Amino acid sequence: MMSSMEESEMQLKYRLTGGGSKLEVIPIVGMGGIGKTTLARNLYKDRLVSVHFDVRAWATISQDYDVGKILLGLLRLVTRRPTYEMLQMGNEELGQRLYRTLFGRRYLIILDDMWSSSSWNDIRMFFPDNDNGSRIIITTRNSSLANFIAFRSPHHNMQFLKDDESWNLIHQKVFAPGEICSPELESIGRKIAYNCRGLPLTISLIGGLLSYAKGRQDFWEQVAEDLSSNRADVDEEILDILSLPYNYLPYYLKPCLLYMGAFPEDSEIDASRLIKLWVAEGFLKPISGKRLEEAAEMYLKAPIDRNLIFIRQQSPQGNVKSCGIHDLLRDLCVKKAYEENFLSIKRRHILGDLCSRRVCVHSIRDIDRPLDQMQLTRSFLSIGDASQEILSPLISTFRLLRVLDILGIKLDQFPGEILQLVNLRYLALSTSELPSSISRLWNLQILIVQAIRFSSNPHVVTPEILDMPQL
Repeated sequence: MMSSMEESEMQLKYRLTGGGSKLEVIPIVGMGGIGKTTLARNLYKDRLVSVHFDVRAWATISQDYDVGKILLGLLRLVTRRPTYEMLQMGNEELGQRLYRTLFGRRYLIILDDMWSSSSWNDIRMFFPDNDNGSRIIITTRNSSLANFIAFRSPHHNMQFLKDDESWNLIHQKVFAPGEICSPELESIGRKIAYNCRGLPLTISLIGGLLSYAKGRQDFWEQVAEDLSSNRADVDEEILDILSLPYNYLPYYLKPCLLYMGAFPEDSEIDASRLIKLWVAEGFLKPISGKRLEEAAEMYLKAPIDRNLIFIRQQSPQGNVKSCGIHDLLRDLCVKKAYEENFLSIKRRHILGDLCSRRVCVHSIRDIDRPLDQMQLTRSFLSIGDASQEILSPLISTFRLLRVLDILGIKLDQFPGEILQLVNLRYLALSTSELPSSISRLWNLQILIVQAIRFSSNPHVVTPEILDMPQL
């Protein structure tokens, strides 16, 4: 018997590869965590689907979407490589280039996690109807938005897992193939599966939790009891279930997970950069007989094994190159980080407290409070672009800063204000210039310098960094 996900794949595969020749927009609709992105990704990677279309491309939209980044991301996948010319284009030029590239070809476009009609209106005109069976899949939590975008096209509404499917998914997450579960544990496990409310994300997370105690009946009974309290509000109930794996985390892994909230929704997070941030923040403790790099890999592996963090890209040797976190779990991290004064995130939809020891902004323009409130900040991450004119006075405020990550900001010149931050242990930035005076930062342990692509100034590494004692 096919599972609900397999049935969905079969239905949508037919709509993608069969049907009429007109361009069709197919909405996949359902609440967060129900498997919309998983279904879309399975279709995107399916061999029959891939050979049917001339070209495929994927873009994640999210709430804080950037039209230019969406168009450039689609063009990168369609043309296989960006050019200097593309990077200099405005949104209209990028859109017209995308239109011309798609024209005459049978294409499949996935627009994942759409939240507003404006995001669709900003890009819809750049998808030509070639009358050759091209398809666009959108995923959204909002059925009204799906109606607005594709009122003539039937929606694919995601269904909750049935009780047997829920238990089978938990069994799959906990036990190896062929491994037998005792009748006693199965009885408890089915109660746990039922209380996960048929939501694949919560079932996967609880399965990850149970996998660390698959032979302990007392632990399973405790989890079942924790899940048994019913709330009238579905959103609160889901949040409680998501909180459970976090509450059971070892104390030393909790800050590592909360730190994931610093990155925007749907981010592909470089694993090496993430681990270096954990090291600089002091989250990683020495493990007897292990080098720091080995200990760091163990710290990352633990939440991956618990299904709290998922792998986006791996090396041929199996090492994690990049990772991510589900939006709902990220929302939990942001909430917990704020409650515990662990990390303050400032963006349009979040009123962050800039007095926190750790501050992350998704746009420096969102800082709307006096800079003297940030004098005690120890860590500052800017996930987004900004001009050096805005950045320089901000850096001058951070006298006690230990971690500065401004990798997303392209700097033509190295900001001299950074040289005043003598307590810095971690510095990440994008620049074509690295002055010899950087050797003044004698506490610096981690330096990440990303050269600016197509810069007129070739990147030169100053020899003075070889004399820095802790680098």
